[in-house]
Amino acid sequence: MLIEAVNIHKSYEAVHVLKGVSLSIRKGELVSIVGSSGAGKSTLLHILGTLDKPDSGEIRMMGVNTTLLKGNTLAAFRNKYMGFIFQFHNLLPEFTALENICIPAYIGKNSKKEAEKKAQKLMELLKLTHRKNHKPNELSGGEQQRVAVARALINSPSIVFADEPSGNLDSENAANLHQLFVDLKQELNQTFVIVTHNLSLASLGDHIFEMKDGLICQKSS
Repeated sequence: MLIEAVNIHKSYEAVHVLKGVSLSIRKGELVSIVGSSGAGKSTLLHILGTLDKPDSGEIRMMGVNTTLLKGNTLAAFRNKYMGFIFQFHNLLPEFTALENICIPAYIGKNSKKEAEKKAQKLMELLKLTHRKNHKPNELSGGEQQRVAVARALINSPSIVFADEPSGNLDSENAANLHQLFVDLKQELNQTFVIVTHNLSLASLGDHIFEMKDGLICQKSS
């Protein structure tokens, strides 16, 4: 099993957001997490991705209990094994598309030459080569999100977490992004965990976890 969550609880002040969530995800699966606003979807995603810690319970990734990792050890584990895509692209405006994609590789202490070689391969795969020297404000919304996808993939992560990745895109670009996830899953055997309100995206997944009131109320395939 690539990742397992066991009895995850999380509260913020008096609000009990996650009430004992357990799930497991295998390598190469595209998994969607759906549910109404406030159900706990993004909180669960952030805890799975080690961006937040549970109050109790365990997250195991490739046999490592990530809830016990701290500081630089946690940051290095996250950088090596995880990629992230968010609704807002979070690209650095002063850097080109190529440079933005390379940032996680630089953080991981890869050489500039090696990082740029990998980034250019990803740009070819994502049909971005002609935009490599453009800055974010010179890119369309769909192009910016594809740059964010390439950035998430630069370190060949074991798992990519995406939080409403098409929420800021028009319907055509959203559909293109959804198909891109399917293609990457097939071509790279890439594992995705995607929080979404978009039912057409959710339906493309191997499994759909539906959340309600801080619990997974249904799993479907």
